[in-house]
Amino acid sequence: MADRFSSSQRSVGRRRSSRDGFGDRDPKPKGGDGLFGWSVFLLLLIGLAALCWMGTLYIFGHPEEPLGYAVLHKFKKLEAPKRFSETAAPKGEFLDARKLLARYGTMTPRRLENESDKLLRDYIRNYENMSGLVPYIVGRFDILDSYQLTKDDFFQSGVVAVAQDSEVPQLIVEHVFTTDERMVPTLHRSLLTGLDIPVQRSINLSPIIHVERLPDGRLKLTTVPIQYPDYSATQGPGGFSLEPPPTLNVEAGLPIVSPGKLAEADERYAAYRRKLANPNNANLNPPSNALVPVRPATATGGQTPEPKIAQEPPPAREEPATPAPVASTPPPAPPAEPRVLPAIPVNGPQPAAVATAPAVGTDVPLKPFMPGNQAATAVASTANGKWQTYKPGQMPRGRLLGMKDARKLAASDLAGERLYLRGDFTVTASVGNSAVLRSAASDPDAAPNTRVVVQFPGNVQPPDQGATVARGEDRPFLVTNVRQTPDGQVNIYVREVTSE
Repeated sequence: MADRFSSSQRSVGRRRSSRDGFGDRDPKPKGGDGLFGWSVFLLLLIGLAALCWMGTLYIFGHPEEPLGYAVLHKFKKLEAPKRFSETAAPKGEFLDARKLLARYGTMTPRRLENESDKLLRDYIRNYENMSGLVPYIVGRFDILDSYQLTKDDFFQSGVVAVAQDSEVPQLIVEHVFTTDERMVPTLHRSLLTGLDIPVQRSINLSPIIHVERLPDGRLKLTTVPIQYPDYSATQGPGGFSLEPPPTLNVEAGLPIVSPGKLAEADERYAAYRRKLANPNNANLNPPSNALVPVRPATATGGQTPEPKIAQEPPPAREEPATPAPVASTPPPAPPAEPRVLPAIPVNGPQPAAVATAPAVGTDVPLKPFMPGNQAATAVASTANGKWQTYKPGQMPRGRLLGMKDARKLAASDLAGERLYLRGDFTVTASVGNSAVLRSAASDPDAAPNTRVVVQFPGNVQPPDQGATVARGEDRPFLVTNVRQTPDGQVNIYVREVTSE
């Protein structure tokens, strides 16, 4: 019995010795330090994910910031500013100068900055998923000066015109005109000091994209026409078309015109006003030259074409001069000339003597316009000192063209040549003293993808949209220019030079 008891004690001792020995041979594992490291690593990953999530929300929510725009533009998450048709434009409200001063004039600088960020953000997003109404500007604005846009500006190609409201000079507007680089010189020569820009409801859609208050208390807005229409001046053949910018230099920021350039524009406009003043210091009315948009005609398929008119104005950029008084006696009538002359080719070389010009190739013969005799009264009136108008059949002699013949002159130099346009037309748009015509279906000389931009004298009311206009040999239009756009559209610029 004693042997058994001692034997069990020895086995328990051996088991204890084994356990103690195991602890001596294998150290205790240190699992606490590894768990802490993994916890820190997971926390860092969670923080990084939250940071990426918040950064993505900020970038997508603030494309007006340089970083946000650069990232979204690089990954093609932003569309370039697009052209809006009149029926697809974003909903908005039209504000004149007094309403604009009442809304933005009392805002604090911080609130104006936040409002400008929102306006620019909506423009960059092409007004998608926006809240509220778009503020469109309306009124009449006199250009103080204009400046060409460069690569360092927010808009990199075009011209910005600095203008003030004609009734409320406390409102200054940066009116941005974006176009192709090749058309910038033409555009700059058209935006002269003193030129009037009427911005009207349902004709111009010019939203505000930036607001700031100047140190002298004036309010300056930046606006851009989102229809990017064709423009034509009421005086002279000058006209141009706008194009949406392919990209934006958001890092340059807004406004575009610096305080120094704005001061220069104020001085230039003051000098222009002094030039118009008479010796008795009574201001004369400035020349009634205005820049009006010519809305594109609607195609038969229901889509609105994108016009790209480009027409060269006079080569030198000069300020409008005071109109000279109209002479009380009309100029003498043109001398009598033969009624019928040989044909002159449309695109062929021009002969020195018209009377002996032979027909060339298969060009369509062009009838010379039938002049009147010396006994008839040649000049009917002078349209506000702009250009002469004549009684039917009494204009100076020139070449008579149809639409197909005029289309061939798109690449020709019309200098020193008098051309007239005849045909049957349908009015597709009528704005101010201008109208856009296209060939009527009944016209045998109709030309596809061709339109006529007509300027009427100030005392003549243009025909309404949808009306038909027929012009034959006795009352043709005077052709001033023919231009073809890169997409094949041909624009024929003409004037009304006859009166009843």
